[in-house]
Amino acid sequence: MSNETTLTLVLLPGMDGTGELFANLIAELPTNLKAVVVRYPTATVLNYEELAALAELQIPQNTPYVLLGESFSGPIAIALAATANEHLKGVILSCTFAVNPRPILSTWSFLVPSMKVTDKLLHVLSKLLMSGFKNENVHALLKATLPKISPETMRARLDAVIGVNYLTELSKINVPILYLRGKQDHLVPSSASKAIVKHAKNVSLVELDAPHLLLQIAAKKAASEISSFMQIALKS
Repeated sequence: MSNETTLTLVLLPGMDGTGELFANLIAELPTNLKAVVVRYPTATVLNYEELAALAELQIPQNTPYVLLGESFSGPIAIALAATANEHLKGVILSCTFAVNPRPILSTWSFLVPSMKVTDKLLHVLSKLLMSGFKNENVHALLKATLPKISPETMRARLDAVIGVNYLTELSKINVPILYLRGKQDHLVPSSASKAIVKHAKNVSLVELDAPHLLLQIAAKKAASEISSFMQIALKS
C-alpha cells in the first residue's frame, strides 16, 4: 500500500474479546497500515447488539476504514457494515458466520456449563482451535488470554452465537467482502461461508491451509490477502 494511503483496519476479536490474539497478524501487516483493535469487556455479559454498539464507539471517525470480524465477531462486523456511512470501504470475515453455524447447539447448549479455563480445558480448546497445527507462540497466547474471560461472559457469548441470524443485515452491505476460510477449520463448517456467499452481494472467498485460528497460524498469508483486498477496496 502506498504511503499516501490512510485506510484503517478495524479488528473485531474472536470470542475471547481481548484482541490480544491479533498480535501475530498485526506483526505481519504492512507498517504503513493503521490497525485499530476493538476490545470487549472480559467480565460483562453483553449480547450482540450491545457489543456492536460498543465496537462502533471504537471505530475512527471521518476516515476510510475496513472492518475485520474474526469468528465470534463476524455478526458484529456485518451489523456495523449494514448501517455504515461512506467511510467504510470493505469488510473482511475470517472463519465466521452470519447465522448459527452449528444448529445442534440450539438443542444441546444446556450441556455446556460455565467453566473456568483450566490447563485441561485449555488443552481441549487448543486442539479444537488449532486442528493439529503446532505453534507454541499461539498456544502461549491462548494460555495467557482465555483465563482472563469470566465463565459467565464466555457462556453468554456462546448463547449469542446460538441465537444469531444476520443474513438480512448481510444482504444490505454494499461494499466488497473478503471471506477468509481455513481448510482445516473444525469449528466453523464450510456451510457458514456458503451462506455468506449466497446472501451477500460482493464476496471473494479465499481458502488457506489453516485451522479456525487462521489469522494466528497463517498470519503471513492472511496479512498478504488482507493488504491486497484493502488496496482494491480503497479504489472501489
